[in-house]
Amino acid sequence: MKQLFPVFRLKSLVCLWCVCSSVTLLAAEGSAPLSLPQYSLQLSLNEFSILSASEVDGLLKYGGSGDFKVTMAKVGNEVIWTVVIDNPRQMELLGIFVGEKTVKIVQGLNPNSIDPGEKIALEAIKSLTQKMEFAQKNPLWNSLKLAGQVLHQDTNWLFQTKEETYHLTGEKLNELRTRTRPDQPIVAAGYVKTPGEFELTSFIEKQTNTLELLVMSQCPFALQAESKLLAFLRQTNLTARPQLEVRYLFSKTQSAGKDVFGSAHGTEEVTEDLVQMAVRDVFPNSFLAYLRERILHPDSPWKRLAENAGLQTANLTLIEKMITDQRESMLRGEYETMVSRHGVVDASPSFFWESEPVRDLKKLEAFKSLDQFKLDTCSN
Repeated sequence: MKQLFPVFRLKSLVCLWCVCSSVTLLAAEGSAPLSLPQYSLQLSLNEFSILSASEVDGLLKYGGSGDFKVTMAKVGNEVIWTVVIDNPRQMELLGIFVGEKTVKIVQGLNPNSIDPGEKIALEAIKSLTQKMEFAQKNPLWNSLKLAGQVLHQDTNWLFQTKEETYHLTGEKLNELRTRTRPDQPIVAAGYVKTPGEFELTSFIEKQTNTLELLVMSQCPFALQAESKLLAFLRQTNLTARPQLEVRYLFSKTQSAGKDVFGSAHGTEEVTEDLVQMAVRDVFPNSFLAYLRERILHPDSPWKRLAENAGLQTANLTLIEKMITDQRESMLRGEYETMVSRHGVVDASPSFFWESEPVRDLKKLEAFKSLDQFKLDTCSN
């Protein structure tokens, strides 16, 4: 099992050479965001020793500062040092520093009698420079999530956000063309590696004026959120009343090569989740009534609550058959919906307003008169 050590930061105290200073790239206020590259190096102790010694020599010679994150983990029978650098200029400077260190080491060698320690050093230098070259050519980019509209201009597909219009590229562009219409609001994930160009990796259609509530049915904080939201939606006098969609959160593990879905509060919660999903999908006009019954009677059997919500005996029979015969497909479908729309969410309750995550609903204009409630969560 991996044993992760604390993160260390290596910094000098002064900045005498500005090019060496660590720079965090931030978009100016009102400007479009940029994805930032990260460079990851997985090093042996010998490789890391040469890298850190090269950094020290470079800072002593030129001044400035070096800022990178280091973690240690046991992998197999050895410890691996993972170095993450998020500044392209610093990555280039490290290459210069390692090159200068290499020259010093080579100058001190006697080519006619290279001892085992010197041979190890040369091998470490070779593998380190290869890893640095690979990392520079294959940076890891941080993904951005932006809301906007799809625009079609001649043969180009564009993405209009509040700040900027992007030319769309990427492997998901063809799917976007077939699934969306002009002026379609979407929430898109991807990269802005070049100003004005958005490399699309995934997208979902934006659900306007809709609050998605992601819950575990027996989570006390979710029940409180449901209670407050249902009361608010019944009393609000907004001309365009927000729509509420409730989704359910499951964990996924592997057992004997098969996916196993569960929930934090055990099998009883999974059953209640399935009942609520069945009512939501098959008897949507009774769904909110059922939720109110569950909030008022958290320990009552689901069939009694369903009857109180207006469902008939034949309806209960259908629900029972669904949650038994279609259990696996229902769990997988709900889980994969959460993955495709929001990634794997593991906090109940979670809120998505118009398909974007939000922590404090009262900061939204549509919910500013909502009664305050505790924002704690349950997790799988």
